[in-house]
Amino acid sequence: MASSESDAGASDALVERLEQELDLARAQRDAARRATRDLEGSAAYRLGSRLAWLPRKVKGARRRLTSGGRKGARPDGGPLVSGDTQPTPFRAPEGTTPPARIADPDVTVVIPVYNSEAWLDDCISSVLAQTGVSLEVICVNDGSTDDSRAVLQRFADQDARVRIIDQPNQGQSVGRNAGLDAAAGRYLIYLDSDDFWPDDTLAGLVRRADEQNLDVLMFDCYAFLDGTVAAATWKRYSTYYQRSHAYSEVRPGPQMIADMRRNRDYRPHVGMYIARTAFVRESASRFIPGIIHQDNPYTFALLLNAERVAHTDADIYARRIRPGSTITTLHDARSVIGYFLSYVAMVREIQDREFPPEVTDMIAEVVYGVFDGASKKVASLTPSELAEVKALDGRPDAQLAFFALKKFRAR
Repeated sequence: MASSESDAGASDALVERLEQELDLARAQRDAARRATRDLEGSAAYRLGSRLAWLPRKVKGARRRLTSGGRKGARPDGGPLVSGDTQPTPFRAPEGTTPPARIADPDVTVVIPVYNSEAWLDDCISSVLAQTGVSLEVICVNDGSTDDSRAVLQRFADQDARVRIIDQPNQGQSVGRNAGLDAAAGRYLIYLDSDDFWPDDTLAGLVRRADEQNLDVLMFDCYAFLDGTVAAATWKRYSTYYQRSHAYSEVRPGPQMIADMRRNRDYRPHVGMYIARTAFVRESASRFIPGIIHQDNPYTFALLLNAERVAHTDADIYARRIRPGSTITTLHDARSVIGYFLSYVAMVREIQDREFPPEVTDMIAEVVYGVFDGASKKVASLTPSELAEVKALDGRPDAQLAFFALKKFRAR
């Protein structure tokens, strides 16, 4: 009995201490917000923020001029936007004979596929048309129920560089991990099955990565509309993938995270870089199965372990914003689960690491941003959904993160 009372007392003391720490953190946060509001009210800040965003706005304007966007209205009165004009995928001239498959290609392109029949031709054709570089294309069919498998087989029959891996439906993370495990290329790059490459750019990326002995070479992406989506979604993503600055100088991965975050340019999407396959495997970076937002912990871990990273200020990747995609049909419970597990994984990744203070601050912002994504949606979860989040990981650090997350639900 005495032992039970002692354990209960210790538990109560822990909870009380955590609540005190949270109260202190909130007070510090509120003070920081007041200081930030004072700063943002100054004329110098307003001018500086406009100048900082100008490069991205200029790049985005160029894309919107050709996007064919039209605004409309949903039946419930919410605004919509539609797109008619789409960019053209890069394609090989008609009658081109495909190169032979080689055992050790320059690049492995991993494409997870689930019910992507309508877009696979654009996607795979844009890869196979790349010149000046040897490649293999690993298409992981994730239990598609449409004719995606038949489309993949057609490409495999016509081009020996295409390899198909079939798996039961397990999600994009499992598909990407399977592609990583099977990759034979010196470099690895991911491409979503409804996106494509608009130009013949892969050889240039490989050449630069070789010349500078890079672990990771990052690049930009532009979004285009295909169909009708919420205007708020298009506003968020129309220029999201285009960075406002260039980061051409080679630097360690943690420094790249910090520099990009400082300019609000950090983007974790895994289609926006090419990485040395041996380095990816040495870093032990893997996608968390069964979640969305899985790019966050994967890219974060990869960059933390990278010694040589650079960026090219070019739109290499064309990102299709369409109805029914992951980013346009986010479910709050799935989103919270994805952000929560991503946050826990990212916190564990930085444990026992030391960085310069200016790098630590920016890395902390990146990690907290993922937690913030969960905190903004947790209030909409049902009690059973909240219990599901709690049961995801029983380790103490995960339970502490859940305790902090649950506080946002009570507000």
